[in-house]
Amino acid sequence: MKLNLTIEDLNSLTFSQKQTLNSMWIPARYDLAVASVCKDAENDVYEYMEFVVSDVIVTPGSTTLTLERLRKPEDFVVVDEEQAPEKEESSDEVFYDSEFDPGDYFHKDNCLPLLNIGQLIEMIRRTKSGQDGFSLVIPPNGYETEEGFTINDRYGEVERNEELIDLLFNILKEQL
Repeated sequence: MKLNLTIEDLNSLTFSQKQTLNSMWIPARYDLAVASVCKDAENDVYEYMEFVVSDVIVTPGSTTLTLERLRKPEDFVVVDEEQAPEKEESSDEVFYDSEFDPGDYFHKDNCLPLLNIGQLIEMIRRTKSGQDGFSLVIPPNGYETEEGFTINDRYGEVERNEELIDLLFNILKEQL
C-alpha cells in the first residue's frame, strides 16, 4: 500500500495544477516534499530531490516561505583536524564536483508536497468537492474483491481505485 504521493504522481499534473497544489499546501515540520533543483544551468537541466522538512522559515516583512531540509546523520560532514597539503592548481583545469549538494534551504515556490493519505483528505475537504462532504468505502482486509476503495458523494459513487492514495489524488487532481 502506497502511503505517500510519488514524484511520478506529481509529474502527471499540469503546470497550472502544480501551482494550485503549491498554493494550497501549508508546509509543516516533517512533511515530505520534493524540490526542483538546477543541475546544469547552461542546458536548463533540473532534477527532483525528495526531502523531509525540518523547519519552515518565514522571511520577516514578506510572505516568502523557506523550507529547511532535515539531514540524515550520514550526510553530515566530519572535518579532519589534519589538513591535506595544498597542491598547486592550474587555471586551465576544469573542476567538476560529482557530489553535487544543493544545500539545505529551498523556497516553497520551488517545492511540491508528497502528501500522505491524511493530508490528501484534508486538502479535498478544502476544495469544492469536499464542501458537501464525501465518504470513503474501504473493503475488509484480506477480502478478495475487484472493487477496491471507493469514494462517494451525496449523489453516489464518484470513483474507485485499488490504491487509496491514488483514489484520493485523482479526486484532488480534478479540483486543482
